[in-house]
Amino acid sequence: MSYTYKDIAKKARVSISTVSRVVNSKDLQKVGKKTQERVRKVISDLNFTPNVIARSLVSRKTFNIAVVVKDFEDIYYSYFSHVVSGIAGVLERNGYYIQLTRAIKPKEQPLSPYYMKAFEEKRVDGMCVLVEEADEKDVIALYENKFPVVLVNRYIPGKKIPSVLIDNKEGLYRATKALIDLGHKRIAFLSGAFKFQLDKDRLAGYKKALQEAGIAFDEELTGEGWFIYEKAYEATGALLKVEPRITGLVASDDVMALAALRRIRDAGLSVPEHISLIGFNDMFPFPPGSPTLSSMRIPLVEIGRTAATTLLKIVNGEKPEKEPAIFTPEFIRRESVGSPTK
Repeated sequence: MSYTYKDIAKKARVSISTVSRVVNSKDLQKVGKKTQERVRKVISDLNFTPNVIARSLVSRKTFNIAVVVKDFEDIYYSYFSHVVSGIAGVLERNGYYIQLTRAIKPKEQPLSPYYMKAFEEKRVDGMCVLVEEADEKDVIALYENKFPVVLVNRYIPGKKIPSVLIDNKEGLYRATKALIDLGHKRIAFLSGAFKFQLDKDRLAGYKKALQEAGIAFDEELTGEGWFIYEKAYEATGALLKVEPRITGLVASDDVMALAALRRIRDAGLSVPEHISLIGFNDMFPFPPGSPTLSSMRIPLVEIGRTAATTLLKIVNGEKPEKEPAIFTPEFIRRESVGSPTK
C-alpha cells in the first residue's frame, strides 16, 4: 500500500508540515525531539519511502554524505570498517546515503581529489574526513566555505573545525606507563608516521611516561610503520638491530603490532618472555597461534556514530558543540604483556 504525508500526519497526530520537516530533515529546530521520534516511528511502521527526487527538490539537498578514506582498500582495515559502520547506521536512520570517496589524488593532473570534486559539484551535503591524507588546505577550504565537515581522529591546530577525537597522547601515555609499571625501561614506540598529528600526539604521550619514570628518551627506539604490515615488519627489524635490549614495544595500531610480533619471532625471540607487546585499537585480540594481544581499546563504532550525528546537526543548520567529543583509550592487558626477564 502506498502512503502519503497525510497518512503519516494522521497516525502521528501532527501536521503535514511537521511530517515534511522530519522527512526532509529541514527546519528540525522547529520540531521537538519526541515529536521527531514519533513521526519516524510511524514512518518505520508504515515502511514509508519518500520520493527521492521530490524530496531533493523540496529540501535542496542530495541526502548523500561523503566519507573520506585514503583509498577504497582501507575499508577492509578494521579501524575504518568499524568507524564507517557507526557512521552508516546514523545516516541510514536519518534517510541519508553514504558515499565513500578517496583522499589520494588521481594521477591525471590537474584533477582535484575526488572528495573535493564531490564538494565542488554539490554531490554531497556534508563530509566526514577519516584520514590525514586529505590535504590540510582542502579541509580548511571546505570549512571556510561553510561546507559541513567533521574530522575524525584529526584536528588542525589553530582551526575550530568540528571534530571527534581520540586522546592519542593519553593513549600512548597509558600504554607506555603500563610497561614501565611492570619494570620495563627499554621500550620502543612503533608509530604510523610522525608527519601525522595523531602520531605526534602519541609520541608526546610516550615521552611523558618516560620522563615521569626518569627514563631518558632515545630517538633510536622509535620507528615508522606507516600503518602497513610489511613496513611495520621492516621497522621492527630495524629497531631490534639498533637496540637488541628492547623489552617492551608499543605499536600505533594492531596491524603493526601483529607485524612486530612476527618479526620478533623471526628474530628467535618470544612475546612476552623477551619482549612485551601492546597494540592500539583492540581489533585483533586473538591472533591465531599467538599470545592474546594487549591493546588500547577505543569505541570505534561509537566514534563513527558521534561523527555522523555531529555532521547531520550541522547539515540541518544547528551549531556544533564548541568543544570536540574526545574518547580516551582503555588499556586491555592480555598475554602479550609481562614483566621483563632480561
